[in-house]
This record gives sequence, C-alpha cells and structure tokens, in this order.
Amino acid sequence: MHETHITENILKYLDREEDSAQRRIKKICVRLSEFGGISPGHFLEHFREEAAGSRWQDLDVEVQNIPYGPELEITRIEFA
Repeated sequence: MHETHITENILKYLDREEDSAQRRIKKICVRLSEFGGISPGHFLEHFREEAAGSRWQDLDVEVQNIPYGPELEITRIEFA
C-alpha cells in the first residue's frame, strides 16, 4: 500500500533526524497536495497505525492541505 510505504519512510527519516540532532522530536508539520491523492485524515490514520507502539505514537502531527505542489512535504520539525 502506497500510504504505508510513505509513513514507514517518514518514521525512518524522523529516526535519523532525531539521532542527528540528539534531541527529541515533539512535532512535525506536513503539507499534502490535493493532487497527491492522500487526504489529511487518511494520512493521519496511516501514520498513527504505523507509529503505534513506537516512540512516535504520541508525536504531534500538523497536516496542511495545499492545492498543488509535492505530494507530501515535511515543512517543519520541532524539537523538545
């Protein structure tokens, strides 16, 4: 499933970013293009399923829907 692959890659990316910064990530901001085919609700549902039981399960995820642009873009990472 496309969404599962995307969320798995996001979690791997967050692992690398947190390890690199040596600080805990508390929030990420994501932009989804309307042309990408993933609604904010659908994205969050898959993200929460993949993150369940991991250190990311309580991560604050802000999703912004934009009319055009990249399918998915992480626009900000906030550290604790």
